[in-house]
Amino acid sequence: MRVAIAGFAHESNTFSSQTTEIDDFDLLEGQDLIDHYQDTFHELAGYIAGAEKYGYEIFPIIAAGATPAGHVKKEAYEKFVDMILAGLKNDSDIDGVLLALHGAMVAEEFPHADAETVKRVREQIGEDIPIVVTHDYHANIPPELVEIADALLVYKTNPHVDQREIGLQAASILVESIVGKVKPVMALAKPELLYNIYFHNTNTIPMQPLMQIAKDLEKEPKILACSIAAGYQYADVPNMGPSVVVVADGDIDLAERHVRQIDKRMWDIREKLIPRVPNPTQAVELAKKSDKFPVCLLDFGDNIGGGSVGDSTFILHELLSQSAEGWVCTLWDPAGAEVCFKVGINQQVELMAGGHTDKMHGEPCRISGRVKTLHDGTYEEKERRHGGGRSFNQGLTAVVDIGGKGLLILNSIRSSPNSIHQITSLGIQPLQQKILVAKGAVAPRAAYEPFCSKLIEVASGGATDILRDKDDYDFARSDLYEWKN
Repeated sequence: MRVAIAGFAHESNTFSSQTTEIDDFDLLEGQDLIDHYQDTFHELAGYIAGAEKYGYEIFPIIAAGATPAGHVKKEAYEKFVDMILAGLKNDSDIDGVLLALHGAMVAEEFPHADAETVKRVREQIGEDIPIVVTHDYHANIPPELVEIADALLVYKTNPHVDQREIGLQAASILVESIVGKVKPVMALAKPELLYNIYFHNTNTIPMQPLMQIAKDLEKEPKILACSIAAGYQYADVPNMGPSVVVVADGDIDLAERHVRQIDKRMWDIREKLIPRVPNPTQAVELAKKSDKFPVCLLDFGDNIGGGSVGDSTFILHELLSQSAEGWVCTLWDPAGAEVCFKVGINQQVELMAGGHTDKMHGEPCRISGRVKTLHDGTYEEKERRHGGGRSFNQGLTAVVDIGGKGLLILNSIRSSPNSIHQITSLGIQPLQQKILVAKGAVAPRAAYEPFCSKLIEVASGGATDILRDKDDYDFARSDLYEWKN
């Protein structure tokens, strides 16, 4: 057996002021794909591990991915899809295809770009070769993707720590399809709910019991996979919102019966899905009053992993105005980092930090401090953390001591706070701090919960504001429960 594997992933925030260009993507081809991913916890690692476990030869095509931001420009989308199609065309001896796609990519002309990618792959290889797709938990799944692919699997965890296992499960279904042991059929349900990201943590209610249902269902005969995607509320697309996908072995009625049951379970708890979250002023007050430290403030409005810019100053302004102490806050501010590198360690700097990208993320913050340390910004994560990555780079990074009250980190490359090593690599010890600011929503929990006494969600404004209403949307369904009520 010869199995083609490819990855093309982007979480596209249509409210972001920054579009995603060709140069924003990291690209790996051929053997480089295998070398990079095989020792990670990514779903591509699961595809690679499947070769040895299930006895197939890997044909690696590409892995292309970019940090979440605004929609993908058409030329970027076409470039990477064309590379996948060219790879498939150049090797006609393919028995199956494994595709790692995000599920919330929005490209110019293609609101559901991942479905478009699967459609083109299907047109390239024909109807007889099976395609199994894996998606991120934040996928917005349209019916057409379920109609085209043979099977679709979604991560069951948020923070995402099961990607490798989902990739391996996908490989198993593909191999069994190739040899004729199973015949996958899929059913899809789209609950008429928004399912705010505030409720996406799969370790707590409401998602934990729902995911347990999915796990239990996969133990039943004839059920190959059961997936619940929470959806991605920052993509204004027709099929924005949660999804339930059941893959059964040759029994579509069985699959449809189970998706309806889970759909009903999600609908039955709809009245409990109203978020109540403190604003930045309230959140900093709560953190200061804590009797145990450190406290982590989750900056929902500037969630880098959700497509925000990483330079919001709302929480920073509050830390300064409330004279908080022992805080650590990171800003994406290449210009500020450059100034620090020019003046050098132990030198005083005065900067207008953050708030440079657009008007959604607060005004620049006037800061005065001492350049404490300078770094190249690279760090490594060997533990199982959100996203499954191992090697990271936040670019040239400066740590500025603000009058002995707090530490402001200025980095040159947007980097989601999925690893605590984003700060420990800079010589900062989390347990010696009082307030840590993480520009994320649920994803940072896997990294920060082991160190923090509590995590406080913050309803800050920005591209990933959790309090958007239906008037902000043009294409999403207007009949979602949260908006009607």
